[in-house]
Amino acid sequence: MNSTRGWKIVAVAAMALGGCGDNLEKPDGGVIDAAPDAGRTLVERGQYIMNTLGACSFCHTPLNPDGTRNLARSFAGWSCNDPIPFLDADPATQGVGCLNTRNLTNHETGLKNVTDAAIKDAIRNGTRTDGKSIVPVMPYWIFHNMTDEDIDAIVAYLRTVPGVDNQVPPNEPPWNDINDDNTASPLCAGSEVAGKCRATPVDPATIPLPTGSNTESAMRGRYLAGMAGLCIDCHTPDFPPQGGSPFPPLFPRLIDMSKPWTGGRMFLREQLGLVDPSYPAMIFTRNLTPDATGLMGWTVPQISDAIARGKDRDGDAVCAATHGSMISPYAALDPQDLEDIANYLASLPAVANDTGANCAGPPVP
Repeated sequence: MNSTRGWKIVAVAAMALGGCGDNLEKPDGGVIDAAPDAGRTLVERGQYIMNTLGACSFCHTPLNPDGTRNLARSFAGWSCNDPIPFLDADPATQGVGCLNTRNLTNHETGLKNVTDAAIKDAIRNGTRTDGKSIVPVMPYWIFHNMTDEDIDAIVAYLRTVPGVDNQVPPNEPPWNDINDDNTASPLCAGSEVAGKCRATPVDPATIPLPTGSNTESAMRGRYLAGMAGLCIDCHTPDFPPQGGSPFPPLFPRLIDMSKPWTGGRMFLREQLGLVDPSYPAMIFTRNLTPDATGLMGWTVPQISDAIARGKDRDGDAVCAATHGSMISPYAALDPQDLEDIANYLASLPAVANDTGANCAGPPVP
């Protein structure tokens, strides 16, 4: 397949700040707990990370035909067998292109018989429970830097998730190249760790430290946005394709940590759950640094509003289903966490990177 236009991708944990019209403001009932951590048990903290901060439900819980989240199958895995496929790279060809997500529930087809240590290895190091490699659409290379306490909380919560009988089918070519550690695959180019097709974890030293005031809050925001959450993934540019890979930008490409938070990652609108043809066919993520090409002049409340409600400072909707839509996890962010993330972004050094107005991409030279 030589073009990205045949891809049918419905849901990816992606963030893109930039005005694009209007959308819904309230998430569905998939996010339950948003109480401050001071009042949370270990299980409740894990629930908050899985459903809200880390947006794990975005990929591991399938959608109903109407686009709402299927809460009866929470964390049961999402495949091409569902009414709305998670990802079918080549829908015209039988047996090719399907990428499916793991059943995380307490069932024999899920994690019931998997050890805590194996679950932690998957989250942090990209090791499947059969010892093979996880496709790095699963951002283990970011979660690698999560604290031990938060990893423990995730496992504690997963042990409480009701079992759902769902044997997720194996991934189809080319995704099984990664599962089988085929480092010769174009999808593995630049992603080899210890002879396996693994993405190199983000070096925490490359995540900028906050400057200015509110340093304590901003340091918490740095962790939330860059280690336990996925903001850094979608808002950091990736490297150009290697090896002639025909696959679209997200799957899987290393991000360029010499330019963190400067945006410019490109997504097909379908990847963000946007089917309205009035949206640009290609959507570019926003520069989140306080440069004139980014968030210069944005206040902390305005940044918070864009993250949680999906509204930019002009009141227009931002171009991603993770912000403000009925399947958005971020409306349930704890107010203090939201403020911490916004304080961190406001504290970043300004870096020029024109990612274009209204998500449409940088100006053509």
